[in-house]
Amino acid sequence: MASAANDHEDLGLESMFHDPEGYLPPAPEDKVVLFARRPENIGGGGAADVKVRLLGSHPLWGHYLWNAAKVFAHFLDGHKDIVQGKTVLEMGAAGALPSLVSALNGARRVVITDYPDPDLVGNIRQSVALNMPDRLADRSVIVDGYKWGHDIERIGALSGSPENTFDVLILCDLVFNHTEHPGLLKSVAQLMSKPDGVAYVFFSHHRPWLAEKDMEFISRARDELGLHVQRVVEEFTGVMFDEDPGDPRVRGTVHGFRITHPGHSVFGQCDAK
Repeated sequence: MASAANDHEDLGLESMFHDPEGYLPPAPEDKVVLFARRPENIGGGGAADVKVRLLGSHPLWGHYLWNAAKVFAHFLDGHKDIVQGKTVLEMGAAGALPSLVSALNGARRVVITDYPDPDLVGNIRQSVALNMPDRLADRSVIVDGYKWGHDIERIGALSGSPENTFDVLILCDLVFNHTEHPGLLKSVAQLMSKPDGVAYVFFSHHRPWLAEKDMEFISRARDELGLHVQRVVEEFTGVMFDEDPGDPRVRGTVHGFRITHPGHSVFGQCDAK
């Protein structure tokens, strides 16, 4: 009996299952996904669902709605006072879900940023337009490109505050970019208002063997910048990518930290390990 390989050769199937020269598979299409807010947390925050527009693909991972962003959005809905009447800056926003929820929950101004790539920035603007086009028009929601650690004065000026700083900074699933920690830390140090500004850093250890490298962002914020850190969330959501290696329990857990200046009026005495 001929082998399966020989059968394929005899029937011409070898050529059938090879892509023709120059063939490229169709690019994934852009899409809109719905984030369902918990009914008990909506209150005066408007819509039950938030429309998040995602690119079909992007080399900078801006085409995913990350678990950390979803967990933080629920956290914001449960603690609306974090953003009510405040100025908010999100870095590396991708789908910008936390920023959208911040605006719905009464933030005075929300500045949404990601890497200065036209596709990323344009996609975020479309997400805002789907949910609150009036906030784009009155510039209480601003979308702009931002490379971490650079253009501090320009981004700070968008806050509209005399100090060019923000009350709340949002960093969701950014710390796996270990080489970018210096730029992120510089941005936090210079763009977080004093004395009562706060930064929320939510993330998963997508590569468990590099978890210590992820955590270096938190330890450097404490040890090098002299900031106080407090763990506020640890929640298992399931993994982002089933095919990735490593313990699913580690990859599927979201960790959330609050970072404040020493002497912060509410949270300044709580440190996380």
